[in-house]
Amino acid sequence: GLGWTLSQQRQAAAGELGKRVERELADLSMAGARFAVDLRFEESPKGLRLPDGRSAAFDESGLDKVEFLIAPNPGEGLKPLVKIASGGETSRLMLALKNVLTSADEIPTLIFDEIDQGIGGRAGSIVGEKLWQLGAHHQVLCVTHLPQLAVYGDQHYSVRKLVDAGRTITRVAVLDGDARLEELAGMLGAVTETNLKAANESLKKARERAETLQKSRA
Repeated sequence: GLGWTLSQQRQAAAGELGKRVERELADLSMAGARFAVDLRFEESPKGLRLPDGRSAAFDESGLDKVEFLIAPNPGEGLKPLVKIASGGETSRLMLALKNVLTSADEIPTLIFDEIDQGIGGRAGSIVGEKLWQLGAHHQVLCVTHLPQLAVYGDQHYSVRKLVDAGRTITRVAVLDGDARLEELAGMLGAVTETNLKAANESLKKARERAETLQKSRA
């Protein structure tokens, strides 16, 4: 029946999805991480009769119960993503999945928080590049303290908490020009001449890389 055919197609797609997500995770400073999609069904005497003689329960989504599994570090067994992934790992997994599934995903806005957790400057540039590419198909919002990632944003906002008349409020400011360079320099450690030059160079390289990626898509 259609349910069995759909299940077979899902099994084939799950293997390919696992391989492609693992390649993405290697780029995102999770080299050695394993990712898999677990597909299983519950046997039921009142369910759909399968070609192998078993009967499976089903609902509007088909026969399969689907679960994402991950082993973040080499040598660990695959376990349910929802139980063991940290905030930073979950964000990077979401980015990997979105990059792989971007053509099939219609969600308009994606929000990434803590995605820079545990990664350095070089990997931050790769994450920034992937986020920028994802922005061609979705609106992407990213909270980050890593300047190498922040330079890839088409817009840069500063979000600060302050106390006004005894109340804590949040102030959001658009950063551009010198204000953005000063914020990036501050993210590098302090607003010094050296860090301002480094921020300007990083911003320039990110724009050049974005232009190259845009031309390759055309």
